[in-house]
Amino acid sequence: MKSFIVLTDNSEKYIKNVLSSLLPLEKDAELIIFDNHSIDNTVPNIISTMGVLWIDKDNRYKFYINKKKEDLEVVKNKALSIARGTPFIIDKKEKFDISEVIGNVKNQ
Repeated sequence: MKSFIVLTDNSEKYIKNVLSSLLPLEKDAELIIFDNHSIDNTVPNIISTMGVLWIDKDNRYKFYINKKKEDLEVVKNKALSIARGTPFIIDKKEKFDISEVIGNVKNQ
């Protein structure tokens, strides 16, 4: 299984493009979005982009929001602790091809 981890922190300008690059997920993947207490429109943009995908019987889509701002390394470690598969940290700021992230990884 692949665990795609997207860390957000006032990311309203690019989060829709990043998520649309990942969606819909392959059957052997999960998406963990961890927001670091954004004060812009990041959270509403995530919710509108995800739409009905949150309704997933396999619980492959997860979204967490920090109640207070924390160091990026702390947020990353929280997200990694939730991952059920091989983690792939998504640090893109624009639409991208998923092969840029996973390379030639096959069914891990």
